[in-house]
Amino acid sequence: MTWNFAVRVLGSVKTSVYIYMVPVITTVTSALILKETITKTAVCGIALTLVGLFLSESRKSKKECVKHGYAE
Repeated sequence: MTWNFAVRVLGSVKTSVYIYMVPVITTVTSALILKETITKTAVCGIALTLVGLFLSESRKSKKECVKHGYAE
């Protein structure tokens, strides 16, 4: 029910970005609040997640520029 509400309010793309950010937020929060150590594997996972999100968002913005008739 909350997923459907989020998609209705934010749209499917922004909601999906949030879903991919959940592990990053969880890892950082557990380190700050629970004082857990962040492993090298977690850092690699966070980096790959952020790079993937950045790449997917930058490709989308280029497509939107072309669609609307202006170049970057």
